[in-house]
Amino acid sequence: MPGERFSLLYARPGELSPDSARARHRVGMLFREPTLSGHIEPMAAYFGRNLGIATPGDGKHPSSWHQFVKECRIADFLDTITIVYRFCFWHVGDPTATWWREVVRKIFAEEHLAYEIDDAGGVHPRVDLEFQKNIASALCGLQSGRYQPIRELLERASGHLNADPPNYRQAWRATWSAVDALFQLMFPSAQLTAGEIENRLRPLITQIYEDDALSQRAAFGILTGFQQWTEAAATFRHQPGRPECAQPAADVAVLSISCATALLRWLAGIDEYLKQSAQYPEIDREMQRNS
Repeated sequence: MPGERFSLLYARPGELSPDSARARHRVGMLFREPTLSGHIEPMAAYFGRNLGIATPGDGKHPSSWHQFVKECRIADFLDTITIVYRFCFWHVGDPTATWWREVVRKIFAEEHLAYEIDDAGGVHPRVDLEFQKNIASALCGLQSGRYQPIRELLERASGHLNADPPNYRQAWRATWSAVDALFQLMFPSAQLTAGEIENRLRPLITQIYEDDALSQRAAFGILTGFQQWTEAAATFRHQPGRPECAQPAADVAVLSISCATALLRWLAGIDEYLKQSAQYPEIDREMQRNS
């Protein structure tokens, strides 16, 4: 892009950062802008009431806010983004709130921070935002009481992603457990292994897509991917008697979790087929014996 800063075009870090002194400094400088400087004292009172933290010098001067933003905990820094937005929205005006939100979004993007700011000023991990899109879609297919344990495991995975710092290992494990729980709900005597996936799902795929050769071929490819996902996820499962494994790389964990939520939606559809179909009596009888 013509006229863009060199660092934004060619010197961006490979991974998102959970914190940034440069971003904090730039946000702190916003309190010196005329748009905010006339509202500093009432904002400090609102901030104290809602967050329970006193700003240096009781927040009477822009420099006090600047100092606070540079030195506070990362959680307090991110909460500040939201609290200032709310104050501006309710007590100053929507244009000021919008200005604050958009300029902070720009700072976060340019400093490559690992957070997104929603339209109401809330801050979310960028990884978690993508995960939440996938998890919300998965939960749409898991609304009945039958799937409550699976929903709880997905919520646990989301909690691990929201931790500070995110615990990708535990998030991956919770997601694997959700897939395992649904697979065992469908096939009570089976273990979630590549072999059992082949034995249990291939006959079903053959039946479900028997009149659609192209979809059947694609579903067999998904079946193979499911087997490979299961083997990859087993790498980070805790094995009793063995030392704890290291944290997985963030991008690998997030990709695995996203794949898992898609697999859950697919499996839930197959589970509905199992419950409604009378064409698979052997599995129906097995489910009835174990219900």
